Amino acid sequence: MRAILLLGLLTSLLLPPCLRAHDGDDGGGPGSVVQGPYWVGPAHSGSWFQPDRSGEGFILEILPDGNAVAAWFTFPAAGESGEQVWLVAAGGRVQGNTLVFEQVYRPRGGRFGAAFDPAQIDNVNWGRFEFQFHDCQSATLRYTGSGGYGSGTRALRRITSIDQLDCSGGRALAAGGGRAIEGLRSRSGNWFVPGRSGEGWFIEDLSGGRMLVYWFTFDPAGNQLWLTGVGERGADNRLAVDAYVTRGTRFGAAFDPAAVRQQRWGRLEFDFTSCTGAAFRYAADDAAYGSGSYAAGRVTVLAGAPCIDGTPQARSSGNWVEAARMPVPAQSELAAAAYDGKIYALGGYGDNRGFKRYDAASNQWTTLSPMPAGRHHLAAFADRGSIYFVGGAPVGGGDQSAAGFRYDIAAERWEPVPELSPTFGSHAATLNGRVYIGRGDGTLEEFDPRQRAVRRIGAPDQTERDHSQVVAFQGEIWMIGGRFPDSRTTAIYDPVTQTWRAGPSFLHARGGFAAAVVGEQIIITGGEQTHAFPALLVGVTEVYAAGGERWISGPRLPQPVHGVPGVSLDGRIYVVSGSDKAGLTTGATGRLFWWRPQ
Repeated sequence: MRAILLLGLLTSLLLPPCLRAHDGDDGGGPGSVVQGPYWVGPAHSGSWFQPDRSGEGFILEILPDGNAVAAWFTFPAAGESGEQVWLVAAGGRVQGNTLVFEQVYRPRGGRFGAAFDPAQIDNVNWGRFEFQFHDCQSATLRYTGSGGYGSGTRALRRITSIDQLDCSGGRALAAGGGRAIEGLRSRSGNWFVPGRSGEGWFIEDLSGGRMLVYWFTFDPAGNQLWLTGVGERGADNRLAVDAYVTRGTRFGAAFDPAAVRQQRWGRLEFDFTSCTGAAFRYAADDAAYGSGSYAAGRVTVLAGAPCIDGTPQARSSGNWVEAARMPVPAQSELAAAAYDGKIYALGGYGDNRGFKRYDAASNQWTTLSPMPAGRHHLAAFADRGSIYFVGGAPVGGGDQSAAGFRYDIAAERWEPVPELSPTFGSHAATLNGRVYIGRGDGTLEEFDPRQRAVRRIGAPDQTERDHSQVVAFQGEIWMIGGRFPDSRTTAIYDPVTQTWRAGPSFLHARGGFAAAVVGEQIIITGGEQTHAFPALLVGVTEVYAAGGERWISGPRLPQPVHGVPGVSLDGRIYVVSGSDKAGLTTGATGRLFWWRPQ
């Protein structure tokens, strides 16, 4: 538990006077296209407080795996020693518009500076948090604590919006519509010093280059201590802030905002050497704390706020390599998903109930038990030890009672997922613990496997997306290409604002192609053009790098195919089988190609 909760400690709120509560759009942002219930999402990361209790507050982080962390910085209950208290929680789970933390801890046992011993940290179980969000700017906290803390509620308002995660918008965009590189430099998250688990910083990137720092630590006597400071990160990635300590009141009904006082504690400096590393220095005004320096590392990244070192360039050199062919019968218009070093191929023409697994380490295929329902033109995805398939055209018998099914890899067992809806011809991607399933009319179905719940995301326009590809890239969902008519266009869905925008058009119109994200770039290849007569296969590979303005050409696929999925595994894109006969349902090749961009 110490490794989870204390590697990068949290803190929340009493901000220095230079910060004011954020006034912005409520809900999912202007123009939200979500059709369904309100869910917790990446826009809820940030600092929150109750306006009539200025002096204590909360910080929330929504993480890329769909989990969350939280902290409450506050004051001791009546009768307790010390002047400050901070509480931390990890493993928060989403239940619709509510974020639940079943275990909240109060770390004890640390001392400041050289006297700090991580072996002495005791994570005392304090209680439970439940945040219910009414929109993007307001929430209700219900808590149950131990001892003199009791239980109660807080009516919360947002006080900070993380840069690039503002629910009203404000993404930095490149000319083609993708995210600009300057918007992919976020340092927001938890930071700590390896070997000093039990204290650390929470950092928020704010707009205009400002950064908010919370330091959770202990005083020389062993009491909990939290400090706050705001500064501006320079062009050299250096941040210096005046840190303040807050004192003067008590928890709960005894809290008196008029008694809260701030006192300058000293100076904090960070030199960010990379997205994951920083040199930290402090100099306290009180000689009891002195000065010191540490090499800090990053623990968490916020959902929707990635960080890229340098400026990626589209890597288009290299050659395609052929791997082992899949066992017969071969498949086309199939689906594929990667999990734990293996590729799973599902259904399609030629083997409607076929379920095969490729092990990249041994370069060998295994034929698994048949799918419960025969399908072609289906979609597939992996999540937490399971392989799912959804949609497609029913064919070849089996149990067609549900649109989707889940395969438990460990148990080797299928079960229906009745929450999923029928779809045809487009693929799916996972992001922030959820799945986005493409549909031919350009809409998406958003599926949360843990809630077993779905929402519909309306289409951005009238563009048909039959046989499109869907990928997750830099915190967003890209819906690429399609046919009827053949398309070169991309639509990008932003889960923060819950809105669409146009992305960069690619060079060659196509549908039924392979796409995958490898590192910091998207790769598409294969597919067909159906506006020509006869239909044409597309062998050209195209690459788009994060922060770029356009797609560029890569190495031509050795065997052009359509009805083919692409998956990302071990820094490679794999292209799985497909048909070498344009416009036809025959011609499944069973061939497997991979390419590692160079």
